[in-house]
Amino acid sequence: MASKFLQFTVLILVSSTAIISCKADVEEFSELEKSEIRKAIGRKVQDGVIATRDKDIDTYMAQLPEDLLIHDEDGKVISREQQREYTLRSWEIIDTTLFIAVLIDSIRFSGRDSVIVYNSQRWERLMLQRDGLTLDTILTTQRHRETWKKNNKGWFGYTIEELGGEIFINGQPYSE
Repeated sequence: MASKFLQFTVLILVSSTAIISCKADVEEFSELEKSEIRKAIGRKVQDGVIATRDKDIDTYMAQLPEDLLIHDEDGKVISREQQREYTLRSWEIIDTTLFIAVLIDSIRFSGRDSVIVYNSQRWERLMLQRDGLTLDTILTTQRHRETWKKNNKGWFGYTIEELGGEIFINGQPYSE
């Protein structure tokens, strides 16, 4: 009888611990914490917009977490240095950014270690054609679903999923 009571007591303790652990995992942020997170992510997004507009590679790279893993279309891992090179190469054909904005549409708070950010981007720029002289006005709009995580240096975007948008070249819709 005593051993059954002991087994039952252990079962209750284990179950209670599991319930407490699960509750801690989904604990919500306070309203103050949510406000601070929104501000921190908003600042990072704005810093990225300004870095892109100004082609400031050091500020752009500072927006990427050091432990970020980027995969290309073939699934190959791209190093931070390669990402830097790819970004600079992309910026070479952009003559001028006419307008760029990223608006945070919403933030979904789910647990203590990450948040989901939905945003909308609008980027209008003058880009060089292949001849290196002729300029086209390119407008892209894109919605994103991003996973942001906090590390010891602050909040950073870790994943980006494109949710759809449009491309216009010299005011005409373009489809890939």
